[in-house]
Amino acid sequence: MKINFMKKISILLGVLLFATSLILNSNTYAALIGERLTSPEEGWKRYDDMNPAIKYEGSGWAYVTNEPNSVYAKTGHYMKLSGATTNAIKFKFYGTKLRIIDLYWTNRVNNVTIEIDGKVSTYNPNNPANLYQVLVFEVLDLPPAVHEVKLTTNSTNNTFSLDAIDTDGELVDIYTPMNLVASPGEGQVTLNWRQVQEADSYTVKYGTESGKYTETATVTKDVYRNLIIPGLTNGTKYYFVVSAKLNGVNSEYSNEVSATPQEGGQTEPEQPSGNRAFLVVTMTTGLEKEFDLSMKEVNDFITWYEGKQAGTGSASYAINKHDNNKGPFSSRKDYLLHDRILTFEVSEYSK
Repeated sequence: MKINFMKKISILLGVLLFATSLILNSNTYAALIGERLTSPEEGWKRYDDMNPAIKYEGSGWAYVTNEPNSVYAKTGHYMKLSGATTNAIKFKFYGTKLRIIDLYWTNRVNNVTIEIDGKVSTYNPNNPANLYQVLVFEVLDLPPAVHEVKLTTNSTNNTFSLDAIDTDGELVDIYTPMNLVASPGEGQVTLNWRQVQEADSYTVKYGTESGKYTETATVTKDVYRNLIIPGLTNGTKYYFVVSAKLNGVNSEYSNEVSATPQEGGQTEPEQPSGNRAFLVVTMTTGLEKEFDLSMKEVNDFITWYEGKQAGTGSASYAINKHDNNKGPFSSRKDYLLHDRILTFEVSEYSK
């Protein structure tokens, strides 16, 4: 009896361990490139191709709707190529992970270039498997920040398409001004934000209650640094947002910022002088990165760049952003990759 009892216990333990193994394996499972992924996995959020934050640039784009049992949410964007194209799919997202969901099909292009913050990768959705809602690309180790993504192809025939996007964060409208910062002065506030290259103009809204803006100012596309909002009351807290206007349409509002003008405060935006410069680095994607630095920092950057040109030094260079569009962080550094820099410009301040 005792032996039979022990055998039963052993069998039960074996079954329990096997079941536990299955549960653990199911919880840690992650989809692989080339597999169907009809819904986002735990920790991911899916955005359909029809999301307004995804921009389709160029002509010839079309989309399908009410496509049963195939593309995600029954919709998909596509473009049939018949020659060279400059068309692109663009979006921004805040997060650390990204997946592209599309078709594996014999009529798809055989080369898609995906640029994430200027770093280039490729994937190939041209596949005889003929599957819908396939995980065709993923990246899992991005820093927690807003990332700019651009999809293009150098194929001259077949179909360029997108079904959906998975991320652990949120999509951000690509034309929304970012990193709005407000600096108080006497009877005024100075605003700075990140330039939107495609903007025709900007609209600034402000008021004395958060989310309620009673005043509006419109400025040209070139005014995104040191914009002064005058005529404000000292000691009163003001709230500001800015949007970009493209083809007569306003983007979503930027982050909201606040500032309180003070008597005896700075009456003009402080202009650095003496041994300082404004460094503008243009990336191969067309993105411009701007830094207000000491000449030593600028010269250190130039030394690194020229050294790398000659074949020595590291592939990347960290620039301390100091208070340039600084948020609630102890420090911020921008890491630039040498092979992603197209050109740079140095504007030295007068002594």
